[in-house]
Amino acid sequence: MYAGHTPWVHPTAPPPAPPQPPDTARANFRWTSSADHINHFAEGPHYGPVLEPFLVRAVSATISINPLLSPPTDSHEDYLRWNMIFPTSTCYRTTGPKRSWIKGREAPATFPRLSHIRIISRSFPWMISVKARRQNIGVTCGEVIEAISSYFYGDVAKKEYEGVTTRRRREIWQAYQYNRSTDSNVPGGHLGEQLRRLDWLCSNSRWGGLVRNDEFIKEACGDVLPCTFELKCIPSYPLSPEEASEQQRIARHAENRSRSRPNSRPRSMASRSNSREGRDTETSTEEESEEQE
Repeated sequence: MYAGHTPWVHPTAPPPAPPQPPDTARANFRWTSSADHINHFAEGPHYGPVLEPFLVRAVSATISINPLLSPPTDSHEDYLRWNMIFPTSTCYRTTGPKRSWIKGREAPATFPRLSHIRIISRSFPWMISVKARRQNIGVTCGEVIEAISSYFYGDVAKKEYEGVTTRRRREIWQAYQYNRSTDSNVPGGHLGEQLRRLDWLCSNSRWGGLVRNDEFIKEACGDVLPCTFELKCIPSYPLSPEEASEQQRIARHAENRSRSRPNSRPRSMASRSNSREGRDTETSTEEESEEQE
């Protein structure tokens, strides 16, 4: 055999196996594959685009709600507890310490992220608009909670109150009186004399989570509007002495901080004009609130 000659190989013999990559190459491949497990609801502007509502409909995107904002289930123990007639400072996370909610406020409310969402409910007749403060991040969980609270602390227009049945007006009036009583389960007199939207909730004043419900959206709005979700309002229950004491402490702390730094309280993400709109048309809030039948 002369130099450079290739040895003859029988045609039935299998071809030689390709060289195996070194261990470092296989380890690097396993590391890069972990990108498939990125948390869709991670905080920050790095995980996907922020979609406008019209684009969601155009591309038929499927929207998922952050589990933190979803109703509690047997398999889902990490959720928010909040009586919505109280300030957002009393909202807390069930898996965290019994203090005002911090972790998760900056997390996106949905996946894909959205620039604007709308909220309706069976417990009140209005539509709440929530707009993202930062367009590169989208609507966050904290912005949803703040927008809802800000809207509920708004006044009820006289024609809205007069437009419901006598029985419903009686229920709202009873809730108005109770919410301004000395009971530890309600905010009390600092709500003022005006009739507020939170009074409309009556006994269903506890946060029950956001859900997708296209059937209800179509029934209420006449069409399945994109980026529109249902807010579940569930019955409130009397607080234990420990819960009442803690809630009052949190509320006092928030009120004192608000008084000492009047310009530091974050604004609601829903604009004043949007917070006045009803499901089909914008309602006026310049009229005096109805305080009695």
